[in-house]
Amino acid sequence: METNLIPVEDICAYHRVEINFIQSLEDFGLIHTTIKKQSVFLPVDELSKLERYLRLSQDLEINLEGIHAVSLLLNQLQHMQEEITTLRNELNYYKQL
Repeated sequence: METNLIPVEDICAYHRVEINFIQSLEDFGLIHTTIKKQSVFLPVDELSKLERYLRLSQDLEINLEGIHAVSLLLNQLQHMQEEITTLRNELNYYKQL
């Protein structure tokens, strides 16, 4: 087993969530899992996204469609913040000339 993969069964047991929830997140395209030797694994870099979606679902009681919408909005916000940072850097560059 690769060290950058976590068995989904372990994640489900730790977070007390059913595997159907993780499968539904994958069906919505929110996370990506890997199948090896008839077992489902989650890449380590997907773990933070999964935990964010679990909090939205469990703590705020947001359904999968809502989680998908929130995810899209958060991604847009992140891209806008990156663009603002780039534009500020360019502006500062031209101010120095």
